[in-house]
Amino acid sequence: MTSMLQMFQEFRDRFGPFRRAVRRLETQENKTFDLIFLHDIAGRFGHLWQDPVFVSWLYRVPPERILVVLCSPPCSEFAVQTLSRAGFTLCRASDLDGGEMFAVYIDAFQIPEIDFFGKTVIKGHGLLYGIFYQHAVGHAGSLPNLIKPSYFEDRRSDLYAKYGIPADKPIAVVHVRESGWLRAAYHNFRNASISNYIEAINFLIARGFFVVRIGDATMTPADCASPDFLDLARSPSFVDGEDACLIAYCSLYIGQNSGPFQLAQIMGKDAIITNEPGAYIGRWVHDEETDPLMLVLFKTNVSRADGHRFSLLDILFRQVRHTAQEYERDGIDLVENTSEEILLTVQEYLARRAGVWDLAPDRARDEVLNLVWSMRQAAKVGFTGVGHPKAGGFVSHVHWRELEADPALIGLLEDADPVVGT
Repeated sequence: MTSMLQMFQEFRDRFGPFRRAVRRLETQENKTFDLIFLHDIAGRFGHLWQDPVFVSWLYRVPPERILVVLCSPPCSEFAVQTLSRAGFTLCRASDLDGGEMFAVYIDAFQIPEIDFFGKTVIKGHGLLYGIFYQHAVGHAGSLPNLIKPSYFEDRRSDLYAKYGIPADKPIAVVHVRESGWLRAAYHNFRNASISNYIEAINFLIARGFFVVRIGDATMTPADCASPDFLDLARSPSFVDGEDACLIAYCSLYIGQNSGPFQLAQIMGKDAIITNEPGAYIGRWVHDEETDPLMLVLFKTNVSRADGHRFSLLDILFRQVRHTAQEYERDGIDLVENTSEEILLTVQEYLARRAGVWDLAPDRARDEVLNLVWSMRQAAKVGFTGVGHPKAGGFVSHVHWRELEADPALIGLLEDADPVVGT
């Protein structure tokens, strides 16, 4: 029978090289790492940017005391450089003696968190989100705004000149998710069609915006010929980091709850989230200076069995579905937002941001709708800015029709004190 001493000896012999490699890196960087984050999905845009920030918030450890070990190739070297500017130390597992073996060991045994010679070691993505619920309760505030817009300024003038972006126009970034980047069919339920966004894009251009569509080269061409529209996704001149820079420069982000939105979130950008299948809007940075505004527009959820539309309560409070297979299993068809719905939500955003959102005679409906939304967000402790009533954003007024379709919404909240949306 293996004794505890023998097990410890085996562990020390196997992972001694990794421990010594970390110590050498600490000496080289003149830092002491309290936390080692094994980042296992650095190939996904949003997680590469967001997860180190999330870890810093979750464990209350400043970036300067976190070592991010990239267990998979990063999708953006620019992101790695920018995270380094924010204070994180990043290196590839293959560059640390024993690093790859250590990551495999942690993964194989499904160890979410261990103490490794006085340092906390955590593994990314699925296991990380499992840890979340153990630590999030009691966390006040929202994710720290660690990725500063100033980190991107040195590229602004060259980027504007390269693509002919007028310096005096606000930028709206649009990302309409397709399947070219993450070739995984189980995520297709989040996809949408760029054709349904053209009317809203033209509306923004007519009101003085320069609109940039980001994504990847496999995306469907956007039918917009305006000189104030840039299809960066399909540009043969695209260089790594330009999409991130334009998110940093933008006044408004429009898209789905997808990777680029995660960067917009941690930078505290105004956002319109369209074609959201269910109530799975992630964490939000609430910057008291910029006071970011978010509007959410849900896909129409239809029962395949009898064709009825699910109510807003069904969408907000039912169990979240994470894959296309789960929607298929439960007999739910997802219907994309129409051009009109997206346009109406963009118009609402501009009116809210300008302070001229006139709710009369529908103020009561707006307050009830957004109280429901705030209740749902509050149920997801830590995933939005706890302590900031507006950090979860607003539900698009397009969903006012749900109040008429489902009187239970009114009945549920008859005695509630509506504070969100005021």
